[in-house]
Amino acid sequence: MARVFTIFNHGTDFHRHKDENETISILSMACRGTEAVLEQTEEPSEENPLPWELKNSNPTFLICEGPGSDEVDPDESETNPIKSVPHSHPGKNNPIFGTSKGTKLSELNPKIEQKKLFGFGPKKSSGFQKDFMGQTSSNWKTTGRIYGSGWDDNVYKAVFLITHLQGLGQKPDVINLVGWSRGAVTCLKMANKLFEVYEKTIALNIFAIDPVPGGLTKVTDDISTIPPNVCNYMAPLAMDDDRANFQPSDRNMLQMLVPQSQTGTPTKGLAPNVHFLPFPGNHGDVVNVDVTEYARPSANLVRHLAHKFLSAHGTEFNPSKFGSHKVDLSPDEICAEYKSLKSNAEHIAKKASSGLIGVVGGRRKSRHVRTHREAYVTDPDLFINEHHRQCFLTPEIEAQKDPPVEFSGHVDWGTKKYVKPYQGNLFQMGITYS
Repeated sequence: MARVFTIFNHGTDFHRHKDENETISILSMACRGTEAVLEQTEEPSEENPLPWELKNSNPTFLICEGPGSDEVDPDESETNPIKSVPHSHPGKNNPIFGTSKGTKLSELNPKIEQKKLFGFGPKKSSGFQKDFMGQTSSNWKTTGRIYGSGWDDNVYKAVFLITHLQGLGQKPDVINLVGWSRGAVTCLKMANKLFEVYEKTIALNIFAIDPVPGGLTKVTDDISTIPPNVCNYMAPLAMDDDRANFQPSDRNMLQMLVPQSQTGTPTKGLAPNVHFLPFPGNHGDVVNVDVTEYARPSANLVRHLAHKFLSAHGTEFNPSKFGSHKVDLSPDEICAEYKSLKSNAEHIAKKASSGLIGVVGGRRKSRHVRTHREAYVTDPDLFINEHHRQCFLTPEIEAQKDPPVEFSGHVDWGTKKYVKPYQGNLFQMGITYS
């Protein structure tokens, strides 16, 4: 049986305790198994320089707090059962050990050799030593909210823990990633870093809910490229958010890297299955945050699709922990939700609009997924997205199970080749109507 590990990435200013009705919180709190967390067993010493070990054996998931999110301190987590896990915004503390970034490297690991500058003065640590031990640059909560600072620490944390699991003989065969907003973009950053480390030896599946890098965030390769280790990439997109600083990573922005090997070994493989699903509403509507009037069906459907996608690829959930949140909709319920969205589409779009120009949102700008809906769904006048269309034309669509585009041959690492993503078949991605 394949070993499956799931990573949940919260969006900017969000964390596991902020909103129990937000989709990432709902799914992560119901994930079956235990979280991958390192805990300190004693003070570091020459005999035991790294006294940290996994709190739980054979963990099945990891939860990453969003950039710029509020802090839950240890005292609060002990007295408040709802806030049971202490955490700070990513970038404040060491992402591996949870210690202060002000801790001296010699205190963190007494075995690390440190050199004096020209043989004199205080001991100095190299930048590589510090980064290797998780003593990366610190950032403020404000810069996390504006630029996403700290999300690289989440990437560092995830890749380190996967490497740690490998050392224990527990390397995952499959990693499923799900996130919203900058958390969804973080999923892609993690995928690219895991491709650097493991190439295609771990299969990844990504459910990216309205992936928004942020208007002031620099667009780099690791947030605009789907690497070859990703088997399936599904991204629900909010159609009606018209803030220029909230433009998503859509079909027009993202690109796929042709399968290749950084070691120079010729490779042959399949391009990732990629699919973008338009939904009425704004950025928060699709995850049940401050929902626009009549837009709640979008959040319900996205939550259903996320649960379906993750479950199809091996993530297990404890149904009793979903509480009153319905995550597995029946065919009739799916049709009713889409009917409601279709009937209220104009009203939702009007309410979801940002209105005047804002400091945070920037000027008004319609999204590509709204102005070019024909690139995302067949018969856009009739259907909201391909899942909506699938509900009515299941036999026809199921018969169109075209294989993913295949590439062969070798492309040098220094001359990367990219292709634009196509709309992959939903059935191949685990999204069935029944």
